[in-house]
Amino acid sequence: MKKLSNKQKLVSGIAIILVAIIIAIIVTTNVINNNVGTESYLVTTANANSNLVASYIKWGITIGGITGTLESLNTFDATATAEDIIWGETAYVKGEKITGTKVVTVAQAQESQKVFEENTVLIDDYGNSVKVPEGFKIAEDSATAVTEGVVIEDFSAEGATEYTKGSQFVWVPIGDIKTNDNGDISSIELGRYSFSSDGKETLIQEGLNWSDTSNSVVIEETTGESMKELSSSTYGNATSKDLGEFVTKALNSRGYYIGRYEAGDAYATNSPRTGSPNVSNYNNPITCKKEVYPYNYINQSDASKLCQGMYNNDDFKSDLVNSYAWDTAIVFIQTFSNDKNYSVQSGINTAKKIQKCGESILENLDTGDDVNDRRCNIYDMAGNMYELSTECCFTGNNHCVRRGGCFDTPEGYYGMLVNDRASCNQLSAIDFYSFRPILYL
Repeated sequence: MKKLSNKQKLVSGIAIILVAIIIAIIVTTNVINNNVGTESYLVTTANANSNLVASYIKWGITIGGITGTLESLNTFDATATAEDIIWGETAYVKGEKITGTKVVTVAQAQESQKVFEENTVLIDDYGNSVKVPEGFKIAEDSATAVTEGVVIEDFSAEGATEYTKGSQFVWVPIGDIKTNDNGDISSIELGRYSFSSDGKETLIQEGLNWSDTSNSVVIEETTGESMKELSSSTYGNATSKDLGEFVTKALNSRGYYIGRYEAGDAYATNSPRTGSPNVSNYNNPITCKKEVYPYNYINQSDASKLCQGMYNNDDFKSDLVNSYAWDTAIVFIQTFSNDKNYSVQSGINTAKKIQKCGESILENLDTGDDVNDRRCNIYDMAGNMYELSTECCFTGNNHCVRRGGCFDTPEGYYGMLVNDRASCNQLSAIDFYSFRPILYL
């Protein structure tokens, strides 16, 4: 046999090495191609039995004796949008991470400052419902439990004006109300009430049984005056826009809104706003905001027109406060605030003048304390200005009824009585008389 030369041996060795390299490349390529989407591992004889983990290898692929369990998730057929996912939570849709914008709770609405495009029911901290009107948001300083006063703020309500924007209202709940995480319940019934000297309320007429022909009337004990609501009146006083509709919607929604403040005069700039030279012009825009001077020196008919015209919206209604709305709000305050006798609240307004809406009722105190007439986020139902309502009086020729207390009482500025129900002349503008709007939906 002919011996191979050294040169021939070298060539043969190189050829064998090249074949081995080509085979190794082919094997490695096939392994990698069959394991797309997993962590990259170079599979060779040297590392085939290294620390490979099944969860790193695609499902069904075996490498070095280890069968993969990794399942890649394809999200490209997902249909969810940000509004389908709870606000602040995240998810992956079509390969992208999205953050949810869906608001379910009052707390989420407050944090997100979401403006609702339609009437929406939210849930408070304890599971109570709150119905928010279109174009409103939860105010930044609102409570997140109805027992403490959930506040809504007009942001872009249809039919609103540049003056009503920012107006605030507080939700008054009706029915069984959960008061804590344990599910304890308190109940508030929509109705007209009388209040005894210790503040205890007595239901006089249920909202559900409202009728303008009912013999159930409230007697003002101090004056003997008989009062009630009417669906229409021949006495000259303005009545509710539709009291039956208010009662029905408030019961169905399990609540309604009352102005957080007395009605504000958007054009008022001078501080006292007292006396006929400072009469509010009923054509001035109405607001319900902090730090605005309240309407003053206005008659009941004009007050009603301003409240009813505050919003022109099919999703909710605005109106002048009626006796059901006022009394039930007082029961709400006495139930959930520290003032169980708020209806007969008395005190001293050392300012001795009309205050801005939401302003301190005391000034120049040695202690420097800032004291507000605020309960459950509602201001000045016990003081600042008397407030006109849609209730009607049947004694004498006045017929109109005022509510609440005023700083300017004859007894040395004492006696801010919330249940101070007194008749007044519905056709005359009276000093220190203002009013408060309500919303229902």
